[in-house]
Amino acid sequence: MTRKVKAPPRLDYAPVLGETKNLSFGVIQADPDGETTAESTIGRRLFPVLRPATFSARWPTPTCEKVEVLLPRGASDELWDPQRLAQAYDRQCFGSIRDLVINVTIRFPELDEIPQRLRLHEVWQLTCGFAAHMATEHQVAVVLALHVPARAARPGPAHVHLLIPARLLLPTGFGKFAQPLASDEDRAIVETAWDLWRTRSAGPDKVP
Repeated sequence: MTRKVKAPPRLDYAPVLGETKNLSFGVIQADPDGETTAESTIGRRLFPVLRPATFSARWPTPTCEKVEVLLPRGASDELWDPQRLAQAYDRQCFGSIRDLVINVTIRFPELDEIPQRLRLHEVWQLTCGFAAHMATEHQVAVVLALHVPARAARPGPAHVHLLIPARLLLPTGFGKFAQPLASDEDRAIVETAWDLWRTRSAGPDKVP
């Protein structure tokens, strides 16, 4: 059972609640003023600190811990860059598409447990594998951004954002909406896929 709650302050989507602990899900949507775009949405996650004055100019090196773009089969190599991917999505929205990016955030508080059962590189490898699986399974692009708030003297556990432009990515460009992912009811699909992936990939000794 899932239910949607109102977006908290400073959050650009309404979270959909579910069963899996330390996982957030929601669809980020365009606003009437046109200020929220795929480019700005993904840019904010890639630059948790030292953000550019504008996200429409060429991005400098992201300030998050790590970034990766996973593409489905047949996608253009030019989209193997997070800003070009986001710009292509915005261009092909023609100013009329509301759903922009599916945001899945997976938190890893166990990274700071003593003794430590999970290392940061293991988290990255685990989530990259999951993102590649989702890209292939659902024919979507996935941008991963790893955040470690403590390294910037900020509260909160390390976490990974999986940012999925909300339309299928075909060899000819973006197609129809990425159902069943791009709806508030489909957090359960992501939860099930993640729980199964983590259990199979990390082993029971790594799963809390």
